[in-house]
Amino acid sequence: MTAAGNPVFAAIGRYYDGLVAKYGHDPRACDYGRAESQAIKFKVLSEVTPLDGKRVLDVGCGFADYAAYLSRRFRDVAYTGVDISAAMVAEARRLHPALPIRAANVLEDDVGTYDVVTANGIFYLLGADAPALTRALIARMFASATEAVAFNSLSAWAPDREPGEYYADPAEIMDYCRTLTPWVALRHDYHSRDFTVYLYRERRP
Repeated sequence: MTAAGNPVFAAIGRYYDGLVAKYGHDPRACDYGRAESQAIKFKVLSEVTPLDGKRVLDVGCGFADYAAYLSRRFRDVAYTGVDISAAMVAEARRLHPALPIRAANVLEDDVGTYDVVTANGIFYLLGADAPALTRALIARMFASATEAVAFNSLSAWAPDREPGEYYADPAEIMDYCRTLTPWVALRHDYHSRDFTVYLYRERRP
């Protein structure tokens, strides 16, 4: 089974469709649980590089709440969102009719190139193929970025875990990312169960 053809993505789309039907526009529909958790993760993702005037692709955009976050903190961000949940995309378009938001799987669809690509919580439901699919997604996001990528994941260093969820090993993820670029950074300083990785095309000043 190739990464692009893996049926896990259809299952994830249906899972989020169900959460949208249950909760509507609410952080619980994105599986955050609390708005505070969402805000912390948005903050860390946005610290990858100064985002004023940047073209940003949000992979797994959900309701495109990250777009609203960016608009409050940066100037002239050109935001694009993609998601595999049809219900998420429909609600995001309703909430943000002026933004380019569409249903897409970055492993299957041409999403274009952007200055910065970000992804928030897209790995944890990938199931038995999670390690390989995570690497494929990271590589595809980096191929779509001209400057930087920022993504987060549940951490294998967490003191506790929820059953059925994928907790990536930060050290293994960093080793893989270093096969794509030598310019990488790990953030494990904001949550005991979560980490963020930054990948850059060039050395940071």
